Formats: sequence, structure tokens, C-alpha cells
Amino acid sequence: MRCFFERAMAGAVKNVSQFQLTTEILERSVAQTWDEARREWSLYAIYEADEPETCLCSHFPIIELCVLRNRHNGIQATVGNCCVKNFIGLPSDRIFQAIKRIRRDPSNSLNPEAIQHAFDRQWITEWERDFYLKIMRKRNLTEKQSAKKLQINDRILRHVRRQR
Repeated sequence: MRCFFERAMAGAVKNVSQFQLTTEILERSVAQTWDEARREWSLYAIYEADEPETCLCSHFPIIELCVLRNRHNGIQATVGNCCVKNFIGLPSDRIFQAIKRIRRDPSNSLNPEAIQHAFDRQWITEWERDFYLKIMRKRNLTEKQSAKKLQINDRILRHVRRQR
């Protein structure tokens, strides 16, 4: 069990990180308030870095990264997955969960968020998205369905892995 001082310091570090992230996002936004500014940003890309990187909040090391894009000015910002989930509220954590699941076992299924993200990035076609959504909860696939699902999973894993 952590003592009061350790808990207080952990909370203070989180507050400093949140403040730094808020400041960095506001500097890159058109809006002047946090509530307005965070609505300007959308999830543009996700990737797993080969080498640890630093989040806008200054947290290091970060492997699961999200590229956010501002809808109003086109500016991009790279932020750690936890900051995207906790402070901006986008579903990046669900996408990373699905990626980890298929990396452990390529025969596992992606979730709807990961499938939609892949379609939005044009990693998969509309037919492949619709196919995947139809078969993702099925237990017994035909040989052809299983082969196509594995092919899609492999393609998505290659897109998420960012080479430096």
C-alpha cells in the first residue's frame, strides 16, 4: 500500500501532465478554451512505435501513439494512447486492444472500432469492412472466410506497425 505522500505525488504528476497536454493542444487549436478545443480534434492515425517516443504531456516512454488532426486548421499532434482516452475521449484504447488481440492470435477478430478505423484510412475496402462485420462474431468460418479474415488482419497489423 502506498503512503499518502506517494499517492499525492502520483496525483500531482498526473495533473502536471494533464496541464501540459492541455496547453500543447490549446496552442495548436483555433478555440481558446479546452472544452471547445478538444472537440476540434479527431483521431487521424494510430501506430506502435519501434522506439519509445514522448507524448505531448511529456510522458516517456510511449509505444502506443495516436496522431490527432485538427479539423479547423489541419495541424497534427502525436499523443500517447492514454492521453487520447483519458483527456480527449476518443476510442483509441479499443483499437489498440483489438490490435493486441490479433497480434497474439491472428485468428481472433477485430472489434467494430478497429474495423472502422481501418476502413476510414483505406487500409481495407468497403467490401472487406462489410465482410468482417458479418463474420467477426462467428465461431465457425469456412476455409475461404478464415483465409480472408487472416489476410485482412495481417494487412491491418502491417499498417499499425510504424517503421523508423
